[in-house]
Amino acid sequence: MNAFNHTHPVLTCESAKALEASVLADEAAEWAAMKRAGQGIARLLVEDYTELRPVPAHVRILALIGKGNNGGDALITCGQLLAEFPRARVDLILTSSIEELRPLAARALQQLEGRVHSHQVTSQSDVSSITQLLNEVSNGSPFHLCIDGLLGMSFSPPIRPPMAALIEAVNAFEAIDLRASVDLPSGKGDACDEAICFHADFSYATGIAKKPLFAGIADCGRIRYVDLGFFQAPQAGDLAIKESILLDSVLDPIRRLRPAGVDKREFGHLFIVGGSAFMPGALLMAVQAAVRSGVGLVTAFAPASVAASLAAQVPEAMWIPWPETANGTLNPRAMPLLLDRVGMASAVLVGPGMGKDRHTELVTQQIVQQVECPILLDADALRTRVAEVVSKRRPHFGRIVLTPHMGEFMRVAKLAEANYSIEALLDFSASYRVITVLKGPNTRICDGESVIYNTQGGPVLSRGGSGDILSGLIGGMIAQNNVCVATAVARGVMLHGMAAQRLARSQGQVAVHTTQLLDYLPDVMRG
Repeated sequence: MNAFNHTHPVLTCESAKALEASVLADEAAEWAAMKRAGQGIARLLVEDYTELRPVPAHVRILALIGKGNNGGDALITCGQLLAEFPRARVDLILTSSIEELRPLAARALQQLEGRVHSHQVTSQSDVSSITQLLNEVSNGSPFHLCIDGLLGMSFSPPIRPPMAALIEAVNAFEAIDLRASVDLPSGKGDACDEAICFHADFSYATGIAKKPLFAGIADCGRIRYVDLGFFQAPQAGDLAIKESILLDSVLDPIRRLRPAGVDKREFGHLFIVGGSAFMPGALLMAVQAAVRSGVGLVTAFAPASVAASLAAQVPEAMWIPWPETANGTLNPRAMPLLLDRVGMASAVLVGPGMGKDRHTELVTQQIVQQVECPILLDADALRTRVAEVVSKRRPHFGRIVLTPHMGEFMRVAKLAEANYSIEALLDFSASYRVITVLKGPNTRICDGESVIYNTQGGPVLSRGGSGDILSGLIGGMIAQNNVCVATAVARGVMLHGMAAQRLARSQGQVAVHTTQLLDYLPDVMRG
């Protein structure tokens, strides 16, 4: 996947430890990396908290401090937050004596002397006594932030006292707005099945994104990657990997000035086939997103009964009325409307709002069989019999891209239950020779050989229409035909996720319209 030019590897904890040891040659290098990690976490924490509300000047911070480097990262994070919010109150809960802290963690704690309130738990501390401590420290006011710096990638089970009791008590303590873990939630690790682990809303992966973060659906909360420059080192050049995390640098090429003498046709022509008399909104949102993707031209094929009203809402697109069946869906007999024009298309998007009947299935099957340019299948185009036709598509035709959520993936992959393993995704994508965009908390992009994770977005996207906007953006990126299809897909996914985050940070996660996401695309594209 050429999109790997804009990714960093996802490694096991064991591999990450080995790479980190080779990159950080001495204590000075470790300290410099620790400072970058703490500063990066603090910056992202402030941004992420704004999905709830602006960070108050008197922000209250609870930090759980282990004796290792994760504790040091958390302490530097606290110092950075104190520098930005001088009226903040920071309470530390230490699980080791100061003498037991590793040198860099002790150094980070020393820099906070006189600016924080420290509390010690001992091996005799139980859940009840720690809960009492939390109530006393909070004094009836909630903590705005809780930072977990207890255990890191070197952790091996079991969790020992008093950490287990501390984690259990904090997990159950309701008066915390946002719970953040440094690198990994304490209790997580390679092949770790600990019954107790810290329940993070966000995990801030420092330097290297570790594989346990991506196990399951969202066990570690939302993932943030803090790049510390490790992959610029020569030692990182020989890694053979199948999993990586997508960087926003994938958007840099479309953030540049366009040449002065270009014509709209140089930016491609996207055909969109979808809609039904009873569900025109999905098609409308896909078209709205496509015209804002940077593609030169958009032609939409819509049911005849709604085409005129949709055209009035997006006059930038060209609208072709398509005869309908008695169900209000696209009639397969009208396929010449598309096939007579398809030579002008550089990509075709099929599915938003089409409805699930045999007529739309036939339309999609014929498009897959007869249209040579790249095709994106979304929503109602994701059918089992369509997937069977996809697998027989002529090798010299353009790539097929599928954008299912897990329910749709289970259907087309014929799975009995949800399966978030990379093996299932790799096997399906290789067998059907497709690029799969498996939507979810960590959207996975797979070409059958490798998997790229996109961690941008969040719960603001958990609403109807988000997928239609994504398909329009991806379709527009593919149609521009200036990079490989996999890179175009990655751009659409990143653009969608980053715009969603900006929407959530501006307006919150809940009381928003899906289409408000479109208003944040220009800010993302401008860097």
